[in-house]
Amino acid sequence: MPHTPTTPPTLHPLAPHELPAAAVLLAEAMRDNPLHLRVFGVDPARREQRLQRFFGSLMRFVHANGAVYAATVDGKTVGVFGMIEPGRCRPAWPERLRLAAAFAARQPPACAWRIGRWLAAWKRNDPPQPHWHLGPLAVRPDWRRRGIGRRMMLHGCQRLDALGATSCLETDLPINVAFYETLGFTVHRHDTVLDVPNWFMSRPPQPPGPPPTGYG
Repeated sequence: MPHTPTTPPTLHPLAPHELPAAAVLLAEAMRDNPLHLRVFGVDPARREQRLQRFFGSLMRFVHANGAVYAATVDGKTVGVFGMIEPGRCRPAWPERLRLAAAFAARQPPACAWRIGRWLAAWKRNDPPQPHWHLGPLAVRPDWRRRGIGRRMMLHGCQRLDALGATSCLETDLPINVAFYETLGFTVHRHDTVLDVPNWFMSRPPQPPGPPPTGYG
């Protein structure tokens, strides 16, 4: 059942020991994304378990190369948002191999192979110019449609506008394309990844505006 916040969401950076809980939230919130269904299988419970392992490795990487934020409402963590610094989303070969091994760990061979295909496609569509890489972004299913995702994105975008920095992201959901376009993102490339449509979007720095108010 959807919740109505009694106070505006607050954002804070996560410490390393909080990352496993962030992975659990991401796996629950993004379990049914089309690309995740294709990569991790059709069984919902098994797919969520595999996603928890995947996001556990991904969140450690994002935290080590940028920042991971949590959105909290009334003392409850309801959203997670990651940001990777320029150049860090394209690690050198030794780190890339370690990361690939971490993503594939405890995954069935076919699943590990699909993860490799997926990440290779996203890397191929990553723009060459310096940029901050945003994501993953997720809100708990029962807290959606409350402006929490928008507030997290505004936090990131305003920070990058102050730095004069370009940002990029990707999504496999058309509804997300429309949402990101309201924040100034445009589609710079479209590709099919494992037979699933994906949109690759970027946003140039914009003049800083007033801080967000309300729930967006």
